[in-house]
Amino acid sequence: MTDEENGRDPHRGPSPGQTPREWFAGLLRAHIEERGGGSYEELVVATEQAHLRVAKSTLGDALSGKRTPRLETVQNLVTALHHRQGLPGRPELRDWERDYEHLLDLQSDRRTGTRSAADARAASEGRTWPRRFGPLPEPAHSFLARPALRVPPGPGRFLLTGAGGVGKTQTAAEHVRECLLAGDLDLVVWVTATTREDIVAGLAEAAAELTGSTGPNAELTAARLERWLAGTRRTWCVVLDDLARPQDLEGLWPPHSTNGVTLVTTRRQDAALQARGTVIDLTLFDAHESLAYLTSRLGTHHTPPEALANLADDLGHLPLALAQAATFLLDNEMSPAEYRTRLAREGARLADLVPDGALPDGYPLPVSATWALSVRRADELRPSGVAGPVMHVLSLLDGTGVPGELLATPALSALAPHPSEAAARDEVHDAVHNLRRLSLLSVDTTATAPRAAPDSGAGPVGALAGKAIRIHSLTQHATRDLLDPPERRAAAGSAAQALVEGWRAPQLPARLDRALRANAFALAGHAQDELLTPVPHPVLYRMGHSLGDSGQASAALRHFRRLREVVDARFAPDDEISLDTRGHLAWWQAKAGDPAGAARAYASLYADQDRLYSSDHPSLLQTRQSAAVWQGAAGDPHAAVTELKYLYELRISLGRAADRDTISNRNHLANFLSASGDHAGALALHEAAWREAEARLGPDHPDALRARSAAMHHRGELGDVASALAALRDLLEVQQIDDPEGLDTFATRARIADWTGREGDPAQAVALLGSLLVDRLRVIGPEHPHTLGTRMDLARWRTAAGEPARAATELTELLADEEELLGLDHPALPVTRAALADALEKIRHR
Repeated sequence: MTDEENGRDPHRGPSPGQTPREWFAGLLRAHIEERGGGSYEELVVATEQAHLRVAKSTLGDALSGKRTPRLETVQNLVTALHHRQGLPGRPELRDWERDYEHLLDLQSDRRTGTRSAADARAASEGRTWPRRFGPLPEPAHSFLARPALRVPPGPGRFLLTGAGGVGKTQTAAEHVRECLLAGDLDLVVWVTATTREDIVAGLAEAAAELTGSTGPNAELTAARLERWLAGTRRTWCVVLDDLARPQDLEGLWPPHSTNGVTLVTTRRQDAALQARGTVIDLTLFDAHESLAYLTSRLGTHHTPPEALANLADDLGHLPLALAQAATFLLDNEMSPAEYRTRLAREGARLADLVPDGALPDGYPLPVSATWALSVRRADELRPSGVAGPVMHVLSLLDGTGVPGELLATPALSALAPHPSEAAARDEVHDAVHNLRRLSLLSVDTTATAPRAAPDSGAGPVGALAGKAIRIHSLTQHATRDLLDPPERRAAAGSAAQALVEGWRAPQLPARLDRALRANAFALAGHAQDELLTPVPHPVLYRMGHSLGDSGQASAALRHFRRLREVVDARFAPDDEISLDTRGHLAWWQAKAGDPAGAARAYASLYADQDRLYSSDHPSLLQTRQSAAVWQGAAGDPHAAVTELKYLYELRISLGRAADRDTISNRNHLANFLSASGDHAGALALHEAAWREAEARLGPDHPDALRARSAAMHHRGELGDVASALAALRDLLEVQQIDDPEGLDTFATRARIADWTGREGDPAQAVALLGSLLVDRLRVIGPEHPHTLGTRMDLARWRTAAGEPARAATELTELLADEEELLGLDHPALPVTRAALADALEKIRHR
């Protein structure tokens, strides 16, 4: 028999003239009749047999409607009837609990007379429950369910966190709609939580109607809801949407309950807040989700999937950005390609690329305004006023990974007003985490931390060292849109100076060099005018050298050619900036494989400087030295020796013996003496340098050991290979303690391997170079010239060790890589071809 057949209809409520107790007693009597009936005595016996207890008087009062029974009494009676019929398990009691809750509500309504018109109308229509307070957001267009990010069925507290626009509100709303549809919810309270006033108003409205009690103090009324929710047996869900400040919920948190779910959507990621419940971190769409969403909104009839995928990439797979862009495309009958062109156009503003008027899915703000609001909130947190300037700087850098070391440089520490640099550095660190707490960025702690932080304020230090700061590209775009010209100049200057200071760190790891370079190029793309005004910032030169030093000499050459074009358009040919830029360009012309062209470029530069500078000007002498060095590298070492000897003697006569340029001059002179066959002359120069370093620094200092190694190299060339190897091994012992993965350490290992092979042990040379290649591939990468050089040396010694076939294979692969990476005209290619020819010749004669 159904509930309707036996008269049990909890939604109908009492008949006219019937009290709530009489109505509920009728439900109990109908249920007893359905389960076989019986006298009061028989029913009491049934409860005792079920190991339960209901007194006869209590049972009589409940079935007559004289008194309101306890819920436990009702549960015991229903359970006893279930067992008397021999049914397995326990009976379903949930409907009885809801009926009982309805009874209490009806009695409360009769006592207080405070039922709202809406409640009275709902009751007369038989739909008092479920009840809803606050407007549930409309479903999003083409809402994309994300199974991995669903809210668990509960009960419990769940914090839906993430950046603005990832779909927190829609995910919460979809969960509520599903529960209502399934009949799993009696009560929904949806509250906007952007301010405490909004929270109090929303909770107080629900509390007043549910408890039937109001008062002059809205805070006290709102607090009553917590007690009502803790005591009710009805299922409930309270949604606190867009919580801006965790402290706004103090004293107003919904209770932990077996019947209730609390959902909080927030951009905040404070540890104290996240301890309040289970965190569900909503992330960006992945590529498949973005494509599915855009396809559902735009279709693919006139828009191929590739175009939609490209649009999603440009928008960083942010759900809100995709929604607003899709609506903009539909409103303006625009293709994704046209939208992408506008977005990439210089000076484009996100605010101009969202729908005009009503935004899709009821979202209150354009995507750009969402982040601007979050930045303001972060800037209000302690230390006040620091997060904003930090975000301005970060908006100009590489959002895929700003090295944490950059935030500890003096340039960025200056963004905090504290007079102490150490305290200011701490405040910048705190500001970064305030931005993280507002979901404006993330701090990736999986990056490789430095082995030891330098103690100089100019180097990368601080708690963020070894970590990467990541920011969504549209968050950066929105921040840049709001910068006025003075703010943009200040942010660009701070970012550029921080990069230069980051590059000054001693023993700079390759990881950090790559990150600094990527951020420098991002900065140049966003703020080129600011970096060129009033004069080019040094970062424009440093980033080019970093590019070339990483093995990309041709790319460095292209960079300096573009820089020279910009400089020539702004400065006179004889301006010191123009002349200096020509020197940088000539250097990379040589390193890219054109030493003869570089020698001519330096000679031309020298002629122009000679008109402007005195004959002993350091820049003039350095340009003349560079011209001589590259003339020698181009195949004329004797001419280089003549010129370098003259310059060396001139510098000594000018009293500059200890100058860095003079020491460099001496080293180059020794090397070209050696290249000319004068190893004794080269040895004399390097032995003098070694003795000077020993006297000044001590025999065990790394610089003294390097000078000794250079001198012993020439002794090796003169036949004393043992001395060369001993000096290199002593140097390596110190280097492996100080910097085991430094470029100088690797270079020493390479020289040891070479001298080992020349001493007559090519097999051991192969073993040493094989180990070195593994380390260079890991630390500096496959494209670095040192890595390519190691591959060349390894194959050459394989040939000498009796493995010409394997050497030929490796040299063939190396030649293809060098042609791609270095260009067809690079001087390394003829050397590789000669080594390959030697290996092939050995194969033919085996």
